[in-house]
Amino acid sequence: MASKRTIKFTRRDAIALAIGAAATTVVTGHVPAAPAEAWPVKIGCGTVIFRKSSLREAMERIRRAGYEYIEPQATGAWCPHVDAWKSDPAEFRRMVTEFGFKEATALWAPYGALISNPKCVEGVSQAVRWAHEAGIPVVNCGDGRKPQQMSDADALKIISERLAAILEVAEKCKVYVAIEPHGAFSVSADGLKTLMGLSPSKWLGINYDTANVHHVGNDEVATLEAIVDRVVHVHVKDTVAKKCVALGQGEVNVRGCLQVLKRHGYTGALSLETEGEFDADASQSLIEASRQYLVRTVGEIAGGE
Repeated sequence: MASKRTIKFTRRDAIALAIGAAATTVVTGHVPAAPAEAWPVKIGCGTVIFRKSSLREAMERIRRAGYEYIEPQATGAWCPHVDAWKSDPAEFRRMVTEFGFKEATALWAPYGALISNPKCVEGVSQAVRWAHEAGIPVVNCGDGRKPQQMSDADALKIISERLAAILEVAEKCKVYVAIEPHGAFSVSADGLKTLMGLSPSKWLGINYDTANVHHVGNDEVATLEAIVDRVVHVHVKDTVAKKCVALGQGEVNVRGCLQVLKRHGYTGALSLETEGEFDADASQSLIEASRQYLVRTVGEIAGGE
């Protein structure tokens, strides 16, 4: 929740924050948090970055880098950190506390492709139940790929019917179901608007991924501007030719997306994501550099730069 007290954050403050952050990094390896009153976003990191490691090691490394928020996945062999049927949500909550995180911000659901996976209702609904018990406010999924022979109308009918069943569970659990730009319709502004129009439920939203829109040739900033009012969670990702890099070192206009979010009053999670393609030490360097970028840039944007 945003502070009721208004604090003016000047350009000089932003510069001082950046200098102080750099000095702290030299001494401790950590960057201090951005002033919460200036722009109270939640700077987090997805465990998928360490998907080849255990959940415990992923959490330890993410916390070591200074992140206060975390995002796990329940995506089977791809990232088996959570099993939505077998993992103990109470134990997960204890781990969040043990490692000093303030909150887990979202959970990627198993069988999360709404068009192409017939198990999606079962998988996303179970993820919603598990997230509720684990204290996680958002479950992410995607529309998925549309078979070439299937019409848009038929695909949207399938999504609508499956979402209706999932959202019944979401409404009972008070957990958002967030569609990520990750499929046939969701990588464009018009497609996202169409998906959001399939249900009147307030528990349907968007998990905006800064890179996925860019990869198909759409403008990631303009797309976000068009649908920002439905965004409930954000994946901050930067890439060069689809290869993940530290934030600010690639081709994605991450800063422009952050400016849109700030301008529209977004105060949710900025969760770093990669495909988990690097070894643990390389990933550690990437998440540390990305956090420095986020803290610095959030501070600058909060100060009007």
